[in-house]
Amino acid sequence: MLYVSTRGHAPNLEFEDVLLTGLARDGGLYVPSHWPQIAPQDFIEFSSLDYASVAARVMALFVGHSVPESDFYTLVKDTYSGFDHPDIAPLRQIGEGEWLLELFHGPTLAFKDFALQLLGRLFDFALARRGERRTVVV
Repeated sequence: MLYVSTRGHAPNLEFEDVLLTGLARDGGLYVPSHWPQIAPQDFIEFSSLDYASVAARVMALFVGHSVPESDFYTLVKDTYSGFDHPDIAPLRQIGEGEWLLELFHGPTLAFKDFALQLLGRLFDFALARRGERRTVVV
């Protein structure tokens, strides 16, 4: 999948290049050149899958061929295996027709774990394939 800058003056890049680039050269953000569609029957199938499987299927639409499917699934599965609740992001009923999504079951107890735990693994994967090293300061 190709990504384009929101400012329109940077080269279009594949997922792995965007992953390692960050902001576009023109100061814009990289966004998908088109939005993948999820078929209604996929949502029915999702109801029988675990969190990691659904997450991998949805995110794979944005990764394209940058990460082989089996490797991507393994990265996602490994990411969410470090969460301390079997449902990863459980829903708790707090009232009649009211539910709360718990986003604190990751290793740092923060909602950011849902993306950033995977991001680190994706960095490692992409850099290992390229034979490169980077220092990430956060």
